[in-house]
Amino acid sequence: MRQASGLARLERPASVVLLNLPCIEEQQSPYVFEGPSFEIWTRIDGTRTEEHIVDELVEAYGAPREQIAHDVHEFLAELLRLGLIVDDDESDGEGEAAPHID
Repeated sequence: MRQASGLARLERPASVVLLNLPCIEEQQSPYVFEGPSFEIWTRIDGTRTEEHIVDELVEAYGAPREQIAHDVHEFLAELLRLGLIVDDDESDGEGEAAPHID
C-alpha cells in the first residue's frame, strides 16, 4: 500500500493538505488530514501493511486494538475510494493496483 502518484501536498508538522490532481474536477476541495487521519497517512509509505500501521498506532496510543484496526481499515478504504492510495498487493494485470483492502 502506497500513496498514489499525482498528489499535490502541503505538509506541516501535524497536518497535510492534499489535492488529487488527476481527479481535481471531482475533488473540488482539498483533503486535510490532522490528528488520527494524519497519523495513518504518514505511515502509508509503500513499506507498511495495514497490520503494521495498526500495530504502530496501538503501541503509540495504547487504545484497544479492535477499535484502532476498525478505524484504520475504514480510513484506508476511503482513501482507496478517493484514489489517494493504491494497494500494490492487488493488481489488475496491467501494472496498476486495484482499489481493494482486506
